Amino acid sequence: MDWIIALAFFGYCWWRVARAHEHTAELAATGILRSPLYWMSNALVAILLALVLYIAHIHGQSPVPAFLWFAAFVIIVALLFLRRALKWRYPV
Repeated sequence: MDWIIALAFFGYCWWRVARAHEHTAELAATGILRSPLYWMSNALVAILLALVLYIAHIHGQSPVPAFLWFAAFVIIVALLFLRRALKWRYPV
């Protein structure tokens, strides 16, 4: 039974990768891949992911400092503004 679930999972991953290539080709045609806003938003997403994983790691050992929660909130707000700016500049 486990192999069926594993096969379905890998099939889903294969399908997502194929769709990602199509989506990347669409983005390249619009010129968004050369935009600093696009790369800044990707960097902020990576930073937010690292911050959330760090918060989850230290949450079990000690209280989480308030500035980490504030930093996560600020990054989320910045991502929302960047997303709106990208949607305005590149309506894909």
